[in-house]
Amino acid sequence: MLQNLLRAFQTTLKQMKRSGWLAWASIIVMTLSFLVTTVFLILAFVLNLVLKSIENEPHIYVFYEPGTPEKVIMDTYEDWNNLSNIDSIIYTSEEDALKEFKQYNQKTNPVASEAIREGVLPASLGIRLKSIEEADKTIALVENEKETSEYVTTVGYSETVIENIKDIVNIVRIIGIVIVSLLIIVILLFTLLTTEFKIYHRSEEIGVMQLVGGSLWYIRLPFIIENAIYGLIGALLSNIILVGSYYGILQYYSQSDLLKFIHRFFGSLPWPVITIEHLILIFLGILGVGALIGSINSYFAIRGYIK
Repeated sequence: MLQNLLRAFQTTLKQMKRSGWLAWASIIVMTLSFLVTTVFLILAFVLNLVLKSIENEPHIYVFYEPGTPEKVIMDTYEDWNNLSNIDSIIYTSEEDALKEFKQYNQKTNPVASEAIREGVLPASLGIRLKSIEEADKTIALVENEKETSEYVTTVGYSETVIENIKDIVNIVRIIGIVIVSLLIIVILLFTLLTTEFKIYHRSEEIGVMQLVGGSLWYIRLPFIIENAIYGLIGALLSNIILVGSYYGILQYYSQSDLLKFIHRFFGSLPWPVITIEHLILIFLGILGVGALIGSINSYFAIRGYIK
């Protein structure tokens, strides 16, 4: 078995040397395919984070009577913060509400900023949802709290805004899934056609190997290994181009206001914790997918030339 595999690798290397421009064409096609696919997947991932950030914004507020004991509010905070449909809760004390009001109106309305007194603005809880689909359940919860608690004065939310956000999130996610799915299908077909053309160019060679008694796997395996190598190289080059472009852009625009704005905007998104081990696994996974796509394309393309 090992001897046959080594022989297949030797045959593969000979075929790659004889391929000439076809080998470079296959590598370029694989590189461009992985480059485009990776860029779109990254954009889809970032867009999903943006949608998640919009979903997680506080859309439901509970306002308390000024002078409400903080323990009463914090007890409710602790109870709700452990619920499965709530991501987190932002507690704003009366002092913080007063400070925020003064800062907001200091330039636009200094008279109101100076006239506001302590004990006027209420403490509040701003509820962040894990999913906007959980809004109805959470609204029912806070409305019930308003009915049963003597301290809750107002529950703030907009059904129209929540419904609009639901529709936008669902539509954008569906469109994203459709676009990425179609893109992956087109790229798979494109790489398959490239592999098909390369194997067609060697159809006479395949016929000769069959005439001299070569087994199916003896003929197939070198082509499968060859295209797996092309896929692996293409995935590697696409990663190098992406990483190089990323650091090149960072270096070129390091002092620009645009880059600072992008850092502030994207830095506020709910990014998952990614360690160096995760990056290595993602990199190896992409290389593995490249080799797998190349070998699968070769397997299906060569079937039509083996009788």
